[in-house]
Amino acid sequence: MDTIASVVAWVLCLGIGMPLALLGFFHFAFPKAAWSVYRGWGRVWKVDPQEAAPDFRSGAAMRFVGIALGLAGLVICVTPKLLALLGL
Repeated sequence: MDTIASVVAWVLCLGIGMPLALLGFFHFAFPKAAWSVYRGWGRVWKVDPQEAAPDFRSGAAMRFVGIALGLAGLVICVTPKLLALLGL
């Protein structure tokens, strides 16, 4: 059972946590590039976010999203290990 739990923990960390953390780093380190991606998606869906809200502070928003995604990825990676330490 410990082997299965370990495999599940690693799959969660490598499959979900690390991509979230990397995406968070991308949003935090390169907010203008991240915002341009969202604008591109908006043009595909015919709703450019820059036209909908021209005064939107995209740099601050992308940094906030980066922090949130990075923390979420960290929590997903650390939680199984903390549960194992607590014996749950």
